[in-house]
Amino acid sequence: MIYRGTAVIAAGLFSFSAAWAQDVPAEQEAGAPAARDSRSQEAIVVTGSLIRGLPREYIASPVFTYDKTDVVRSGANSMSEYILTIPQNFASDLSDFGTAATSIGTSLSTATSYNQYDAFAAFALRGLASDATLTLVNGRRMASVGMVEASTVSVIPSALIERIDIISDGASATYGADAVAGVVNIVTRKAVDGVELRARGGVMTETGATSWDGSILAGHSWGSGSVYGIASYQRRDEFVTDPVISGTTPLQISQLPQEDLSGFYAGVRQEVGDVTLSVDGSRFQRDRRARLDYPNTPNSNRDYQSRTTGWSINGNMHWDGGGETAIDVNLDYGETDSGSALTYGSGRVVRYNHQNTLLVAEVTGQTALASLPAGPLIVAGGAQYRDETLETDAAIFFHRAGGKRTARSVFGEVNVPFVSPDMAVPLVRSLTLSAALRYEDVEFDSALAPKIGVRWQIDRSIALRGTYARSFLVPRFRDTIGIAEQVSFWSQPYPYLPAGSQNSALPAGDALAIYRAGANPGLETQKADTFTAGIDLTPAFIPDLSIKAGYYRIKINGRVVTPSQTDAATLPDLQGFNILNPSAAQISAVVNNPTTFRWFSANVPFVNGGRTVTWNAASEIPADLLSQVQVIIDIRPQNFAVEFTDGLDLDFAYSTRLLGGTAQFHLTGQYILNLNLQAGSGAPVSRLDGYAQASDLRLNGSLVWGRGGVSLGTVVNYVDGFTDNRPNVTPEKVGSYTTASLFLGLDLDRLTRAPALSDAEVQLVAANVFDQRPPTIRNGYLGYDPYNNPPNPRTISLVLAKRFAGL
Repeated sequence: MIYRGTAVIAAGLFSFSAAWAQDVPAEQEAGAPAARDSRSQEAIVVTGSLIRGLPREYIASPVFTYDKTDVVRSGANSMSEYILTIPQNFASDLSDFGTAATSIGTSLSTATSYNQYDAFAAFALRGLASDATLTLVNGRRMASVGMVEASTVSVIPSALIERIDIISDGASATYGADAVAGVVNIVTRKAVDGVELRARGGVMTETGATSWDGSILAGHSWGSGSVYGIASYQRRDEFVTDPVISGTTPLQISQLPQEDLSGFYAGVRQEVGDVTLSVDGSRFQRDRRARLDYPNTPNSNRDYQSRTTGWSINGNMHWDGGGETAIDVNLDYGETDSGSALTYGSGRVVRYNHQNTLLVAEVTGQTALASLPAGPLIVAGGAQYRDETLETDAAIFFHRAGGKRTARSVFGEVNVPFVSPDMAVPLVRSLTLSAALRYEDVEFDSALAPKIGVRWQIDRSIALRGTYARSFLVPRFRDTIGIAEQVSFWSQPYPYLPAGSQNSALPAGDALAIYRAGANPGLETQKADTFTAGIDLTPAFIPDLSIKAGYYRIKINGRVVTPSQTDAATLPDLQGFNILNPSAAQISAVVNNPTTFRWFSANVPFVNGGRTVTWNAASEIPADLLSQVQVIIDIRPQNFAVEFTDGLDLDFAYSTRLLGGTAQFHLTGQYILNLNLQAGSGAPVSRLDGYAQASDLRLNGSLVWGRGGVSLGTVVNYVDGFTDNRPNVTPEKVGSYTTASLFLGLDLDRLTRAPALSDAEVQLVAANVFDQRPPTIRNGYLGYDPYNNPPNPRTISLVLAKRFAGL
């Protein structure tokens, strides 16, 4: 209780996010991050704009940035662990820690059953599922991984990270499909000259499990170009504690699976006159092992093993035409191969193999159309071709290798400065309007995505900003072509049966129904409207204070949801997908669909006495059964739901002199006001504040103090409590979860001035220093909620870094 009170006070009053901690220039106190203003002037790969070099103060979208120092100070053993500390992110349907949690997830989390074998983690902003967030690496799309069909960060070594930029509003106008809740861009490290060696070792105090990683980063530059490369290896041992009791059954689960991750990343850049050519490539491999053991029934044990490899190459040609004029040509290709095996205690083995590819060709250009009193009117535009494929040997596919999707788009953007500071307009220091538009054709459908943003700087201390965007996301392969179709016949209670249509051979109120299950090639894109409004305060009378607050609202129409058998037969909203009193031709089209792999009857009294019977071909189905069908009920994925969320963002930062050094405080958080999924006029299905659903309040904070080559501080994470509201259980409150890390940093160069220790640093980090365990979930498959409160064992780690001068 003493700890919890202390931690909550720290989070609420002066625990400020790792999102602000930076490496310290030599002229500053060690451990005291660079001033906020200097950070905002850094070149941002993702700014929410197509226009190169646009200052951040022109951007109306909310922007959050986290860097490599934040990752180290969090004490996280991997990127999949670190991203769960970012308040705007929620693990949603992809959690690295839900290996065996096949029954956990929201109505949209169909990826969970696929992720049990691959166990990848992905960004999912604003509490929405991962398909509503677009993840980039250095501004370029990542190839998806496996059947989860998401750009996963599990395959990215933490040593590779320079920073993570998040644009948390609709951005399809700029980046295309899936940028609904926002865009995450992972910026990788690129050495210019010299070599850096980095090593980290950690131990989990409860069990003695270890984690460690090492990397070498080297680069060399010459007058017109540069080359760099980084090689890394990362290892995490399995973390297993005492068995969890699920109901009355003891289960022993890998709460943190064993993982090995290696990667090599390299690139070269060369200027030739006004043209700059660059090529970047990568290669990674991730091996993972987890287990679910039943101590009382070993034959039921499950052992999960997976290996994922991938590579990518990104080429760019940039022409600088002088001034604001430039042209870029990009060509990207990425490929991932993932294989997994599930071995049961009985010896039975189930294997899956998948291959995903991504090809993107894009040309963009920009120029200044006119010179306005407040500055140049800059326009940008371009065209993109994108090709995605998924190949798999999973038996659930349509007896074919997989699928392919091609997208073509054209897009444009304009940035219009109306007022600049030198115009001396009262109450308007600057006023900027931005507008963007994209048209994208994804073969089976098309989408038009506009976006408009306004930023009004009232004076040096106050700025107002707002955006409106129409964004879109495409259905996943597994929903459109992935699951092989099956046709079944049922005696089904059906409230829409016309009077006088009762079949005397069936129970009263029942209709003879055909159910269609499987993928739905007729799905459409899902459209979303996003609105944000915010205020940025940097009061002149309090130097080094920054307060940013904002409101966001997202509404997704035509959300793809797979209805249950009962809902499809009873909900009024779903009757538009069903066919009442179908014709013989309509019945034939269903049962003779060439993609159908199974035909069977169950619970029909006059077929095999109501017991299940399976047919090997449509021609084997009795004609008298087909002639009595009264309704075709469609339980394939459908565009019928509406998903809505809104909430508040807060970002507070303050720097001051303290005890002869510099102290920096930062707090960032997200509070979700509403998050629900519902049919058009049906009862809402809440997806907020429940088991395996987003908690409403998340805070992340840090306090950093530095002086004379020494830095120390704390990072605090807080996740609010929620109600365990699973169906058929009595609602029960689950407590909040607060963890804190402590860190000590030493700049050995400044402390010793010894030549051998020049450019050398040491970081000692104690993550979850009070060893708090996630709140217990009664009869939970894992014993905890892996999406809000994943395992976070106390880990003591030591990080050593040494840099050498130019090659």
